[in-house]
Amino acid sequence: MEQTWPLLGREQELRAIESTLHDPTGRGLVLSGPPGVGRSRLLRAAASAARSAGYPVELISATHAAASVPLGALAHLLPDDPAEAPRRHPFRLVAQRLRGTDANRPAMLAVDDAHALDDASAALVHHLAVHRAALVVATVREGTPAPDAVAALWKDELARRVDVRPLPDETVDELVRHAVDGEVCGPARIVLRRLAAGNPRYLREVVYSARAGGALRIEGGIWQWYGGLCGDGYLGELVAERLRGCDPAGRVVVEQVALGEPLPLALLENDPGLVEVERAGLLTVVSDGRRSIVRLAEPVHGEVLRAGLGPVRARSAYRTLAARLSATPMRRDEDLLRMATWQVAAGTPTDPVVALPAARAAVRRFDLDLAERLARAAATGPYPEGATAALLLAEILRWQGRARESLALLPDRPADADSLRVAVGRAGALYWGLGRRAEALAALRPVAVHPGTAPVRAMMLLFDGRCQEALDTARPVCEIEQLPADLRLWAHTAAVLAAANLGHSDLALRLAERGLDLAATATDQVLLGAAHLHVARTCALLLAGRLGPAWSAADEGYRRAAEVGEPGLVASWAGLRGVIGQVRGDLVAAASALREAVALGERSDPVGLCGYHLAVLAGVLAQSGELDRAGAALAAADAAAPPVHPLYLPQIELNRARLAAAAGELTPAARGALRAAAMAAEAGQHCLEAFALYDAARYGAAGRVAGRLDELAGAIGTELVAGYADVARGLAGSWSVEDAAALEDAAARLERLDALLAAAHAAMAASRAYGRAGRHRDATRTRDLALTLDLRCRGTGAPWRAVGDATALTPREHEIALLAAGRVSSGDIALRLSLSVRTVNNHLHRAYVKLGISGRAQLAAVLRQQR
Repeated sequence: MEQTWPLLGREQELRAIESTLHDPTGRGLVLSGPPGVGRSRLLRAAASAARSAGYPVELISATHAAASVPLGALAHLLPDDPAEAPRRHPFRLVAQRLRGTDANRPAMLAVDDAHALDDASAALVHHLAVHRAALVVATVREGTPAPDAVAALWKDELARRVDVRPLPDETVDELVRHAVDGEVCGPARIVLRRLAAGNPRYLREVVYSARAGGALRIEGGIWQWYGGLCGDGYLGELVAERLRGCDPAGRVVVEQVALGEPLPLALLENDPGLVEVERAGLLTVVSDGRRSIVRLAEPVHGEVLRAGLGPVRARSAYRTLAARLSATPMRRDEDLLRMATWQVAAGTPTDPVVALPAARAAVRRFDLDLAERLARAAATGPYPEGATAALLLAEILRWQGRARESLALLPDRPADADSLRVAVGRAGALYWGLGRRAEALAALRPVAVHPGTAPVRAMMLLFDGRCQEALDTARPVCEIEQLPADLRLWAHTAAVLAAANLGHSDLALRLAERGLDLAATATDQVLLGAAHLHVARTCALLLAGRLGPAWSAADEGYRRAAEVGEPGLVASWAGLRGVIGQVRGDLVAAASALREAVALGERSDPVGLCGYHLAVLAGVLAQSGELDRAGAALAAADAAAPPVHPLYLPQIELNRARLAAAAGELTPAARGALRAAAMAAEAGQHCLEAFALYDAARYGAAGRVAGRLDELAGAIGTELVAGYADVARGLAGSWSVEDAAALEDAAARLERLDALLAAAHAAMAASRAYGRAGRHRDATRTRDLALTLDLRCRGTGAPWRAVGDATALTPREHEIALLAAGRVSSGDIALRLSLSVRTVNNHLHRAYVKLGISGRAQLAAVLRQQR
């Protein structure tokens, strides 16, 4: 990891520095901010800019030690000859030295931590600013009193004061990527943002400490957060320095807040150290309804303190907190969760009456690690709470991707009251966790007549690719009010996904809204059903062709999941973002999201989606021209265990066809897309059938699929499928002016729908049709449109979907393409043709776009086929 991080997110401050250097009035600059926010770094940047602008620079670093000696910080500016000082005032001597020989450009006096200057040094700095003997640029610590002479710099407008604020989240993410040189998963980014709180120094030390201690490590090609940040090293020293002024009573308060935050203020009001700690700026108090809640002012302090506390001291603090909370009315759900959490952490006996509902509350928040601890504590209790907690624990383990452990907890001969939950839990672990479909169905037989089995049966039918049966099984259960709300939500989820795949988009979205209304009115009965219904609704938006709303919903779902941090949930949302990004044409975002989905899926894959995500990633990589990596991802998808569910097999085949197309093998690609369409049709996945037929049209089978796409457009009724049908019809035509105009209209329609990749292809096809019809001006216009759309399709390199016409290349483009196809490097081509390398690469890029390919690997095959 590099020792020097880039100076990012400080555009406003850098503009202020630049303005100061060119201010004709000679007014200086004061940079104010909290410790670690980067004041000193900005001062060094100001000094460097000043030297580049021709200023002499004098650096002053104020310290409390130097402040014990008058003029100690500026001693090096005083005359070396002791006999000189009595004859002239030292301020005048320093001013003369800083003015130098250029009266119009004095030296810059860069003063770091000016708040720590002694009074004499502060007076000298003020004197230099007043008489314009130096351009004063200084830093001061926010919240720390500064000498009057320093404060007068901005009060008397001798210098402009700029507050250096914490870095925004986007800049923090960029710095983290620079530091670790790779992709960082969403939960890790969220944790690092929270711990750093925009403070560059804390961010740097947290990343160093996390990497050294293994809390942040790379798995599956992506950096992930595993927790357990160490509290030693320089990070520990920073926190210790901040807490050094606390007396023992204050330290106890800080430790209690670190262990229990956010804490109700009422639990701490009798602590003698509370006022002192608040005065020191170590705590923040915020309102939460009628309560006041206490947190540590710097989140990283809590992480370091928790890591450094010994088990005995930590248990004692947890016991104290639990005892204080038990003396309150505990009216809120989070009070029960706090109580159970603290009791478990303190090692005291935990009442199942408290731990069991607390475990359910943790499940509702998708904090499955905490839910597991609480459920285990409750499971040791007597019947019936203990047995109920054991069943809840089995469910938690299944959703953590630990199917075998889940099965081990389920009794072979459950009590009658538990038989339904045991059967459903066993079926879920066998089907999704282990891929043992026949055994999963057998597990449901003893309770098959109970309507509570319908949601899991419907979901199994759906994943088996039997969409109509899934809808018919799930839909009636949605209306059975006697069933628990969570079971009904699972029925809604199965029905939404089945209806969306069948092409009944309006029905799917209506069912989703009804289910979410149910979840909002029965929050105490809901565990995980609402979270997965949100995923199903977003899938329905995608299949309905509403790509903009689908992307917004997936982005929001991913953000919330990343804040929770549960790997399986984050992987589901990341994978969905990847699929939507592929359809939209943002292949950079799609590849990044899918890589994260695969990496997190290797940690936790409760629904068995990892193989599916690998296959979609293969398709995206193929579209981006990364054929070797695409082939490796597809091979991994084929070897996935458990194997990919039948519901996703058509998409596996479709992305296999995309890999063939990217390699220039259009006939096999068309056959593969047609095969995917047939598989989708058999499963009732009519939206996916339309997507596959559209790809087949791009690969040269437009004449075979245009009629069926027209039928699907009428049956499904979405604009996206209608746009796909328009393109297929245009490609299947005689390439007349009318066909060209229809393709251009289709491109405009697809662009409005946010399907930029498809729009780019349609525009390029229109250009070729116009060219063949002799309408060269229209051909150029639509080709430029395709190029513009291509630039918005991040990561494609070109609208690769179909091979273009080599006759559309200019003579120079054709000449360069032939050389590149013969494995001649861009540098050698430039030498042969007396061009720059940049010009060669620009010609190649335009040739790729016109030919519908994404790189040199396809050039030879395309040109050979054209010949």
